[in-house]
Amino acid sequence: MIGAILAGGYGKRLKPITDEIPKALVQIRENYTIMDRQIFDFANMGIRDIYVLSGYLGEKIEERYGEKHSGMHFHYLKEDKPLGTLFSLRNLISERSDEDILLRNGDTVTDLNFKRFINFAASSPYGIVMFVARMRSPFGIVDTLGDQITKFREKPYLDHYINAGIYYIKKAAFRYFFEDYVDKDVETTVFPRLANEKLAGAYNEDTMWLGIDSEKDLEQIRKDYSNRKDHSWGYSKTLFTSGERRLTEYFIKADERVDLNGGEGLILRIMDGTGILTIGEQKKYGPQEVFHCKGPFTIDPQSNTRMEMITI
Repeated sequence: MIGAILAGGYGKRLKPITDEIPKALVQIRENYTIMDRQIFDFANMGIRDIYVLSGYLGEKIEERYGEKHSGMHFHYLKEDKPLGTLFSLRNLISERSDEDILLRNGDTVTDLNFKRFINFAASSPYGIVMFVARMRSPFGIVDTLGDQITKFREKPYLDHYINAGIYYIKKAAFRYFFEDYVDKDVETTVFPRLANEKLAGAYNEDTMWLGIDSEKDLEQIRKDYSNRKDHSWGYSKTLFTSGERRLTEYFIKADERVDLNGGEGLILRIMDGTGILTIGEQKKYGPQEVFHCKGPFTIDPQSNTRMEMITI
């Protein structure tokens, strides 16, 4: 499997930041770009070849990463003028048709459990599998009963899903990219074609996902990353410190066994997720459970787990 990043857009809604750099190189914290995070994800999946499908200011990406970076090999397919995502994928497949492709839009940041996503996609009957995320209402919702207002909901998640810009494309589906189409983007050509053939699958997971398409999106992700550290198994985030006391949030992906240390002692509160906690003996855990830990312990999640640790 190879990795590929669609990074040819102009990023017009992030101007003036994107006047001098492509959107994929926008920093989400100091010296840590959107693409840095995506490369981190690819590395954790064991992918070693990354194809950057670039256009506008694509040379800036080449300058930053070169031919080798973080133990991976980079290949660049740059368009002199925008020709659409269909052309970009045709170009990539013509260059490398021997392996499946994990494709990402160059402006997304997510805590998706890629191992589960890949396992689902590879074992599915579909030619392409798309990660879909729940749509969030851009407005507050007012619930009514007749002419009476019963509840206000501030920008809730809706029972609809959106294309989250992450795709697993199998070799068996490559031929569909070379059929005759009127439009020039895969979202309006190949993907509907595969859906009509019942060859398009969806993968959903309740996890953080953000398409960075505006200053508001950028402000949100930078706030999230102001005190966050990414790990191969998830992330840790310092929420509060006062002297020796510290409150830390941990997110551990399903099937990622992690050894931690309670030191002199801490309180562990499970916010979401299920799994096995080993403190001398194995204990099952679930949402809203609280444990007292001292010394080393192990978290073995059966589902994505978010928890808070308070040092005492």
